[in-house]
Amino acid sequence: MPSCHSTNDIALEMARNSDITEGTVIITDDQTEGRGQRGNSWHASPGKNITLSLLLKPKFLEASKQYPLNMAISLAVLKTVNDQLADNEASIKWPNDIYVGRRKIAGMLIENGLSRKTLDYSVIGIGLNVNQSDFGGLQATSLKDELDKDSDLELIFQKLVENVEAYYLQLKAGKSLAIKEEYLRSLLGYRSKLKFRTEYEFEGTIQDVTESGQLSVSINGRSENFSFKEIDFIL
Repeated sequence: MPSCHSTNDIALEMARNSDITEGTVIITDDQTEGRGQRGNSWHASPGKNITLSLLLKPKFLEASKQYPLNMAISLAVLKTVNDQLADNEASIKWPNDIYVGRRKIAGMLIENGLSRKTLDYSVIGIGLNVNQSDFGGLQATSLKDELDKDSDLELIFQKLVENVEAYYLQLKAGKSLAIKEEYLRSLLGYRSKLKFRTEYEFEGTIQDVTESGQLSVSINGRSENFSFKEIDFIL
């Protein structure tokens, strides 16, 4: 569609009110009220980026053990970005942003519907900066900024959907451990010191991500787990 307020909102409404087919994609050239993690907005210039929502039905995942889906989607977006970059420079900033160096190039918002103890559906919102260069002073980048040229939006979209399908099928085949291992290797700051902020600032080392998606950080020799609303990176 040429313009909409939020592809995730449209996909959620469809998932709740109709028997929508798994794999349905809602994509727009101009998303006016895109949403991100922590209630943040996602701003994208019309016609220059990829803003879409994808509906999946991961009924094989328990609601309490759903984070592997987050990992799989993050890896799919990361591969899409790194396949375009010569030196595979991008990494995942927990929980599911994609960064090149210290600048954000893509983000995801996953919203789930539950059926008793399992997932009924998942709406996967993805925003990927492709041909935009002006971010109004935000700490962001795009494929154009990194490659110094425009990219084919249709080609990037096709690669993204193919990568999501490939990682989703891995997850469905029970390969969550392999997905987690790749996710950890791809994490920004994994097993190296970073600065963080909670109610105070401190240095710590990312050691793991728990089954529920909490970030496990080693602080002065002790391990502490944080939910995504409880801790910020200082980059």
